[in-house]
Amino acid sequence: MALDPKWSGRLSGRFGRRHMGSLMTGAGALIAAACGAATGTSKPAAGGAGAAGTSNASGVTFANPNLVVSVQWLQQHANDANVRIVDARPAADYEKGHIRGAVSLPVVETFDPAAQKNFPDTKEKLEALFSEKGIGNTTRVITYDNGKETSAPRLFWTLEYIGHTNAAVLDGGLKAWQAGQGAVTTEVPKVEPAKFTSKIDPAKMPTKEQCELAIGDKTKVVLDARSPEEYRGEDVRAKFGGHIPGAVNIDWRENFDANSVLKAPAELKTMYESKGVTKDKEVIAHCQTGQRSSATYWVLRLLGYPKVGNYAGSWVEWGNDPTTKKVQGANP
Repeated sequence: MALDPKWSGRLSGRFGRRHMGSLMTGAGALIAAACGAATGTSKPAAGGAGAAGTSNASGVTFANPNLVVSVQWLQQHANDANVRIVDARPAADYEKGHIRGAVSLPVVETFDPAAQKNFPDTKEKLEALFSEKGIGNTTRVITYDNGKETSAPRLFWTLEYIGHTNAAVLDGGLKAWQAGQGAVTTEVPKVEPAKFTSKIDPAKMPTKEQCELAIGDKTKVVLDARSPEEYRGEDVRAKFGGHIPGAVNIDWRENFDANSVLKAPAELKTMYESKGVTKDKEVIAHCQTGQRSSATYWVLRLLGYPKVGNYAGSWVEWGNDPTTKKVQGANP
């Protein structure tokens, strides 16, 4: 049974002293959740392993802590038989140095080359791709990029979209790994192919039409993960600038602190709820091409939002369509 030392209270670093009380009083829940976080075969308990930034005052933890792992956890479990570490960065970056045992799977390889909007590739191609990388349906997949980037969250979202239920992102990515004295190598591991059978979840990838139906619907919220300048229509990256009417703007970078690791759950919860992004609503996240909003999707999943999807067409589709509704400037 393995307890993730960082995400169960951050025993070292900036959260250590602040969370020791929570660890001591919540030991039972932490141990129970550790099993789920390590194996991915059981549902973690609230406040368990992987629950970052537990606050003595608020008691807020990640609802789904198994969707993120710390450097300490990966150092302990990198060689576990059922763990597959996946480097989602470009192949050239992988060749310069990567976590030992990691396979290279640049996230761009999961895109459909015929779609031109960063939509995921076909069911058959994705099954073949993941099988080739040694990813089976029950494999514990840990994906990473350099930290505070979009490649790993985008790969995480793709895995969930096609039905994989045991994936996580390395918090802080390769930079955090190296800062934690993690070894880096240029050696390419040999992996045995696995059998992956997908089960597409359409709810994970809302369409343009569903975004249109969400306008004015109090049970839904469109969450724009782009920069405020893009949202207001000052930074135009399509035929038209602006945002979807009623969309809430929370820049994807706001999910991370100055060290490029996730902010504490209580802080993230407050940030989203203060903008009306609450768990009782269906959330449709988008950006320009569905990559930055993948990070938003990942964080909302960590927080336990039951209905959240990533609009892959995003502004490159919406902003280039003359028939869609658009608003310039900030919402009142």
